[in-house]
Amino acid sequence: MENGSHNTQGSATPGPATPSTGRIVDEGMLIALAAVRMALKNRIIVGALRDHSDYDPAQYAAFARQALLEVARQNDEDSTRVERLGAHLSRTTGAGKSRELENKRRDVVRLGRRRTLHDHVAERLREIADDDEQVAALVQKARADALQEINDALAARLLAQRVDPNQPGYEAARAASMRAVGKIDLAALAKKSRHRG
Repeated sequence: MENGSHNTQGSATPGPATPSTGRIVDEGMLIALAAVRMALKNRIIVGALRDHSDYDPAQYAAFARQALLEVARQNDEDSTRVERLGAHLSRTTGAGKSRELENKRRDVVRLGRRRTLHDHVAERLREIADDDEQVAALVQKARADALQEINDALAARLLAQRVDPNQPGYEAARAASMRAVGKIDLAALAKKSRHRG
């Protein structure tokens, strides 16, 4: 073969290496933190546009901690569920060397690894929730995301209201457009933008 992967020995090419536990935990953390950040961003948008409340970093930090602890709790529940499943599978796996028994043994090992991963993610989420600097950074990122989403929605709406200056009746159309911009429901616009994204 041209790519150099031809094996002249006739043996099977080994599959991809199993990722390390640390790498899988890191990936799990990225997913968990993205979910928390999105929930926080949405809370900031609702607070600003629907509730007309002032931005309060302490309030959003409390929300972020609550969300982090909730995701940690969900990982605890997943760990317990996986542990029970692994224990059940271990009890029902007898001695012998059949292909089915070997597959069950591998599944028990995989379930044990999944339990470890859920435990590590839960632990790290709790550590972040207890760290004021990390919580503040999470809130700042979510705030930046919220501002960007509002800006994007508003810019799209303003572009739709644009009037061609060469058009007959430009002045009247421009005045009407400016009145329309003043009536934009920013909360509804942000919500519509989130559903599209």
